[in-house]
Amino acid sequence: MRKFFTFFFLVVICLTTWSQTHVAKTLSYGGTVRQYLEYVPDSYDNTHPAPVLFCLHGLGDTMTNFAQSCGFTEIAEEHGWIMITPQALPANLSVLGMNIPMGAAWGAGVKATTLISTIELNPNVDDVGFLMAILDNLVATYNIDQHNVFATGFSIGGFMANRLAIAAGNRLRAIASVSGTIGNAVNTNMPVAHISAMHIHGTADSTIAYTDGSYTMSLIPIPIGSVGLGAEATVDYWKNYNSCDATPIVTNFPNSANDGLTFSKYLYENGYFETKTAFIKVVNGAHEWYSTPANDIDYATEIYNFFASCLYDDTKIEENESADWTIYPNPATDVIRIEGDKMAQVQLLNSIGQIMTTVPCADTHCTIHLDDYAAGLYLIRTTSVNGQSDCKRLIINK
Repeated sequence: MRKFFTFFFLVVICLTTWSQTHVAKTLSYGGTVRQYLEYVPDSYDNTHPAPVLFCLHGLGDTMTNFAQSCGFTEIAEEHGWIMITPQALPANLSVLGMNIPMGAAWGAGVKATTLISTIELNPNVDDVGFLMAILDNLVATYNIDQHNVFATGFSIGGFMANRLAIAAGNRLRAIASVSGTIGNAVNTNMPVAHISAMHIHGTADSTIAYTDGSYTMSLIPIPIGSVGLGAEATVDYWKNYNSCDATPIVTNFPNSANDGLTFSKYLYENGYFETKTAFIKVVNGAHEWYSTPANDIDYATEIYNFFASCLYDDTKIEENESADWTIYPNPATDVIRIEGDKMAQVQLLNSIGQIMTTVPCADTHCTIHLDDYAAGLYLIRTTSVNGQSDCKRLIINK
């Protein structure tokens, strides 16, 4: 197993070869200079779009430790994915008159209402915006496959992955959370898009309780109360929103490691726009990141396999860049004009095929205003008066 300490963990810089490939970057966002690690695999080819994987560390951890320990570097190299490991900002928690430094914490919507007050970690930090700003930088620098952007995280990083999916799911393909659910500050929010989601949780998690998302501090054993949904409620949130099958496909992993744990996967398929929801239940599992050979499964491998099963298939919606109509401007910011012959209607679709708006055409042209749509990759689909449809890509920049 791999342990990611949730308070005040400082890692000694590891192997020179590792530090050379995970490049430290800075980005000014929200008036603060933020940090992240960027890993571009040797297999990256700028003639082929590369998927992106965001890896979000736990409470009090560092980007360096998580990038080194989570197991995704080898996966990113093998499959040609760009890996981003950002750093959260420090946070304090006021409990019973004590101002407790918590270490680095994402503004993930982790919130509890106690008898004394309501507390939340970094409520004024816009980490969704920060992470999407990193993505914008990647798009400007590399050939990024904007159809295939993924996020995963441990503990509060798992909470952050869920918040990212709710607020910016139109720019993501799928997320995976480990030991971190959906925070109370956001668990009644309507997601902006249907998105595939995986959740992994141990039934004996003493930090984020499996049943109700209650949080207990580790260094100072103070029970805070529920800070988010329970594990099964988190799965239900995504399964129900995506309208996945009610009955899962169940896989019980071989139980050969002498670790006192059993692992079972519940896969709910056939959601809207081919989304799916997966849950790995770890009986007797603690607030830890499990891996082989000490355990029967490797979390990084299972998360990658789930993401790989969600990869956008560009044959589902055929693009025809040679079609006899044009989009101007492209990339666009606030408005686009589509010009062609004998067009009956034009539709704006997001990256997973959802129809965002339908606009009738005046035979040869129409206009779509983009103020309500976030930055990202979209499709424009025209339908002619004789029923023929064609698609072209549109990039919205903000």
